[in-house]
Amino acid sequence: MRKQGKIIKVLWWVYIALLFVVVVVKFKGSFYELSDRVNSYSMQGSINYNLIPFRSMSTQIEYITQWWALKNLFGNIIPFIPFGFLLPIAYKKFNSTIKVLSMGLASILIIEIFQFFTKLGSFDVDDIILNMIGIVCGYLMFLVINRLFVRKR
Repeated sequence: MRKQGKIIKVLWWVYIALLFVVVVVKFKGSFYELSDRVNSYSMQGSINYNLIPFRSMSTQIEYITQWWALKNLFGNIIPFIPFGFLLPIAYKKFNSTIKVLSMGLASILIIEIFQFFTKLGSFDVDDIILNMIGIVCGYLMFLVINRLFVRKR
């Protein structure tokens, strides 16, 4: 394997680790805070989920000028752009739209199920939609850059 290929794979796995720590677990630098958050959710006994598409998104779009709405909308899109961009570069077997989007959807479902059972977040179909938008944007960037690079060769 070429050195460049190894670097891209390392970059991919660093990205996945950061995605997990920052977006999935929402680790803010304190294990005490994380433990406290998990314990408080467990004691409340509440399970947070949304299975109705566009329910939470419609509220965020309604309040799009407010920081919390922008943060949630773009915070679910932007972190997944590298997924769609890096996956087909790091692993050549993901050489089609269907393969990239299938792996993206499977990964997002794992994340949402993890958040649901650990109560570190919620299972929200709107998050799935927004995350997939991020993956599609990243993959479109990959296709455009790949097309430009291939034409120049």
